[in-house]
Amino acid sequence: MLPLALALWLSILPGPHRDAPKSAPSPAPAPPSQAAKAEGFTPLFNGRDLTGWYTFLQKHGRNADPDRVITVEDGAIHLYKNAADNDMVVMGYIGTEKEYGDYHLRVRYRWGAKKFRPRYELKKDAGIYYHILGEDAVWPRALQFQVEATNVGDLIALHGFQLDSWVDPKTQGEAMPTFLDEPQGGAARVLGGKGIQYQKHLAGDHEVEGWNTAEIIAKGDSVTHVLNGRVVNRGVHVRLVDPEHPDAPPKPITKGRIALEIEAAEIEFRDVEIRSLD
Repeated sequence: MLPLALALWLSILPGPHRDAPKSAPSPAPAPPSQAAKAEGFTPLFNGRDLTGWYTFLQKHGRNADPDRVITVEDGAIHLYKNAADNDMVVMGYIGTEKEYGDYHLRVRYRWGAKKFRPRYELKKDAGIYYHILGEDAVWPRALQFQVEATNVGDLIALHGFQLDSWVDPKTQGEAMPTFLDEPQGGAARVLGGKGIQYQKHLAGDHEVEGWNTAEIIAKGDSVTHVLNGRVVNRGVHVRLVDPEHPDAPPKPITKGRIALEIEAAEIEFRDVEIRSLD
């Protein structure tokens, strides 16, 4: 059954940093649960290999991983398993070969213990890119569900992506204002359009120890971020603008590739599932 907050949200959609405790190896991947099947979810990651996905890493490009950054084992994608703490590493992402639109994506993640240069002094960081357009790059033209210790669920608009959202009026003047939905008194704002711009998640600590569940609901030109059953960010009228030609009409964006970010922190992803909202 869907969490109550998420079920309510779906019905109205419009047209601490934690080190993971050491544990015994997880069991082999199981087929989709009866609950997942009943909800209409199908695996996007099969738990055995990267069929349907490609890798893109700094220095190496597409589908080349000589540093063994990516390990698939025990039904999970384990990033940087073979690197030693404080090693200098490459970054990038694992992307879908296909584009997706009108979907509900669900991903479980768990932090590992290690961090790496060039981000060793910073918070552990990863993310989920979606609506990726155009050529691969570090970092791509897309939206992002931020997965960064204490900042999970932040909404990031990169390289021309723009959308309308709402923020807590008390934070409007900040470089990264905090999401507050319109029914709760949020003030309208425009996010993105040039460079990389951030909107912080709903105030509060919504991440838990161990495995967390991140969800992205993309319906038409609207997007919603859900963390552990709580809506933590939202935007509508997703579009692509040309900052060099501000008078040019924006292009509505409703689909693109999906990717799991690799950003110099040990992390595991599993149960990557998707269902159509057509």
